[in-house]
Amino acid sequence: MGSLPIWLLFVLLVVVAPVAVIGLQVLVRRRWPHLAEGDHNEVAGFIIAIVGVIYAVLLAFVVIVSWEQFSRAESVVGQEASALRGLYRESAAFPPEVRRQVQEDVRAYVTAVLDDEWAAMGRGEPGHPAVAAVLDRTAEDLAALPADSPAREAYVAVEADRFADVVSSRSQRLDFVEQGLPGVLWVALVFGAAVTIGFAMIFGLQSTALHVIMTGSLAAVIGVLLFVAVSIDHPFSGDVSVRPAPLERVLADFGR
Repeated sequence: MGSLPIWLLFVLLVVVAPVAVIGLQVLVRRRWPHLAEGDHNEVAGFIIAIVGVIYAVLLAFVVIVSWEQFSRAESVVGQEASALRGLYRESAAFPPEVRRQVQEDVRAYVTAVLDDEWAAMGRGEPGHPAVAAVLDRTAEDLAALPADSPAREAYVAVEADRFADVVSSRSQRLDFVEQGLPGVLWVALVFGAAVTIGFAMIFGLQSTALHVIMTGSLAAVIGVLLFVAVSIDHPFSGDVSVRPAPLERVLADFGR
């Protein structure tokens, strides 16, 4: 469902589903008119209170977990950009030809991520060979840095740490590509929504209009929360996704 356009996903969950629930509500009242008398409300009200609370906790948990995962993915991209900036600037301690090589490696890495890897992540592919090739070349260039003085030896260690941070941040970023809520949890959400709305539909109310408004509103609220959870379930895929703004700023600051 997350592969659908965001507008279509919104229409299905927030418009179509509540309208279907309203239609079903009208059919239930026509098929079993005695439900409007409310003789069963005491028992139904007790059960719907318990089921509603359980489902509300589950739905809130899913939305919070999805949002935290989305936020962590954004944070990892920022850390990756910060490490690249440090790698670029610390190279100033080396001779001009060495400095140019390291800085070129940084620009090549960011360019490969933006041009190749970001689109691959959007398709659900964890990584791109072009970025891996740049990392291999950068590792070789850093291994060849001159450590002919105590100061430069210290800078070599700093550059190695910065490079390790870049590799670690990229690895964490790629981990988010295939992460997402397990299918069994989505089954629980759909089943819970059906049970919660079902109990609301059999609750006895004399006014059909009021009953339809209440049930439709409940379905719409659940639809909105499910829409949010589905939209941000995979941080690098879909219309609502993490943007490469921190990496774009690195390239804008240091040029192609």
